[in-house]
Amino acid sequence: MSNQPMFIAEGMTLRDWFAGQVLAARLAHPYTTQAELQNGAKLAAWAYGVAKAMMAERENLYAEEERAMMDSVGAPPAQSEPER
Repeated sequence: MSNQPMFIAEGMTLRDWFAGQVLAARLAHPYTTQAELQNGAKLAAWAYGVAKAMMAERENLYAEEERAMMDSVGAPPAQSEPER
């Protein structure tokens, strides 16, 4: 038996994918100017900034959903005192 992890993620991360999707949408937008298209570093920085915000919002949503699930389970029932 190997001590290797069962799954190793290599290559593109979710943040990379988000940035690529945002960048593709920006490049396809009819109001994107030639000047913007010629500044790849600025476009990439913008796309990764949006992706970073998307990742942060994703974490916030997951945390809210987890809290809601825990609230729906409710607190354990209170223990009654023994009768005398």
